[in-house]
Amino acid sequence: MLKHYIVYEGVYVALAVMHKGYIGPLMSWINNPKTTAGVLTTPPVTYEAEIAWIEGLAKRGDTDVVLAILIREGKNWRYIGHTGIHRMTWPDARGSTGSFIGDASVHGKGIGTEAKLLLLNHAFLVLGLRKITSEVKAFNGNSLGHLLRCGYRISGVRKEQHFYQGQYVDEILLETFRNDFMPIWEHYQEAGALPGLTEAQRELIKKYSGEK
Repeated sequence: MLKHYIVYEGVYVALAVMHKGYIGPLMSWINNPKTTAGVLTTPPVTYEAEIAWIEGLAKRGDTDVVLAILIREGKNWRYIGHTGIHRMTWPDARGSTGSFIGDASVHGKGIGTEAKLLLLNHAFLVLGLRKITSEVKAFNGNSLGHLLRCGYRISGVRKEQHFYQGQYVDEILLETFRNDFMPIWEHYQEAGALPGLTEAQRELIKKYSGEK
């Protein structure tokens, strides 16, 4: 049975130490163009490259933290993707977050939102970071939505930043500070409920992603 080294446990998901035991499912997800459409990775990705990436995390502990996302399956846990804080810099006390959920069967179920809440808890309350940024391809309304739920605010747009399906698409820039995050985190802890979207946030998603 695959061993999980859990760091944080939430209501629906847990975050665990990333290790080479997760390479099997990761290789199939990371080489599926539909799964990677919304992230910066472009297939094909070799097994050796993924091994090198995981092994390299130990050397980048001062700048990068990546944790596996697990979901409950009965009394057990199952790996479905990962989330991380990258490019941490000091004394600026800032970093950038990104997530990859490879298992399409759990998309749209709040998994990314809870995983991001647990990650931001680590960023702000454990590591002492001051500011977190993130970037989303404009058509990726799901990712934009879960970031807005977690307290991120849109700070700008990079026009025609990424090449996708024969055309260039915009990149949405977001940022959040500890004061933005704490009320959401406290409500999550007290109520055990994930944050929802306001009507204003839903309109922002429609505006930037082109959703109807």
